[in-house]
Amino acid sequence: MLMLLLPIAPALGLYQHLSDSLAAESIARHGLRAALLDQEKGVLPTGVGRYLEPLALNWGKSIESYELSCGGQCGEGSLLSLRVQIGSAWAIQTAGLEPN
Repeated sequence: MLMLLLPIAPALGLYQHLSDSLAAESIARHGLRAALLDQEKGVLPTGVGRYLEPLALNWGKSIESYELSCGGQCGEGSLLSLRVQIGSAWAIQTAGLEPN
């Protein structure tokens, strides 16, 4: 019986990692989109966590860390990136800031 159950443990670990990866991608994508839609032109969005928490709750996951950054000076035409970590999986989504 033990020999039949041994292959299940690695499969469950793989399933958990894939679930965390999919959740991180989705949360980063939708969180960045919500932050960009709510931002003022030329101003880095603040309070991104308020968008991420409900998304994580819907996935049944907890966010270990997140970081919102703008390459160089944040202004029109710059790239805004959101990095989200869930468990051992992390995802980065990037979007361009539109001109005024």
